[in-house]
Amino acid sequence: MQHRGQEGAGIVAVNNKVLQSITGVGLVSDVFNQSKLDQLPGDMAIGHVRYSTASSSMLKNVQPFVAGYMFGSVGVAHNGNLVNYNTLRAKLEDNGSIFNTSSDTEVVLHLIAISKARPFFLRIVDACEKLEGAYSMVFVTEDKLVAVRDPYGFRPLVMGRRSNGAVVFASETCALDLIEATYEREVYPGEVLMVDKDGVQSLCLMPHPEPKQCIFEHIYFALPNSVVFGRSVYESRYHFGEVLATRLLLSVML
Repeated sequence: MQHRGQEGAGIVAVNNKVLQSITGVGLVSDVFNQSKLDQLPGDMAIGHVRYSTASSSMLKNVQPFVAGYMFGSVGVAHNGNLVNYNTLRAKLEDNGSIFNTSSDTEVVLHLIAISKARPFFLRIVDACEKLEGAYSMVFVTEDKLVAVRDPYGFRPLVMGRRSNGAVVFASETCALDLIEATYEREVYPGEVLMVDKDGVQSLCLMPHPEPKQCIFEHIYFALPNSVVFGRSVYESRYHFGEVLATRLLLSVML
């Protein structure tokens, strides 16, 4: 998934109910070698490559982020942009929250920490109901992996499964191919999926309007061998080329 971000990379792994994190600036190959990976044993993990669109390219902004709160620790990796980030951050800071980064993703952790909802997945729902914009996120705790997608389905998020039964989430299907996982389905717009020792549960579908999918996934972000929003990226680009060629031909004839 290096093509989705080249500014930084990170992994959070869960080992014996302890979240361990390594992040760094640069390509995945710059940040991780076998020695670094050996420091991240465990049976659950989330990873992220950074492509900044709002906050600055600094180590402190490289995800996944990890935070501790009253009920334990949580890690998050986020693809998207929160358009009401400044408003949310200002309100949180007025109430005493202290921020360590300039990333919009950090507000999500603060919203989870102050939520009165129970159990943990309802804290995520409570936090997401306050967000405006695009987000596909994965969270990891001491014993759970949670995936959530914004109600518009603006950014892609898919679920797959490896032959050993391990559940995998990714922005693109090509990532599943690399680890020999079988694609199962998209995470639905507004859906919250929780994975734990009992399996996969679709716990909540937030009310969602008509989907608004990002066209740049098919034009720019995704690899041609991926299926995004249920459509082959290669076929989309081939069709775009046909349309452009037709228009160019018409303009020449005129």
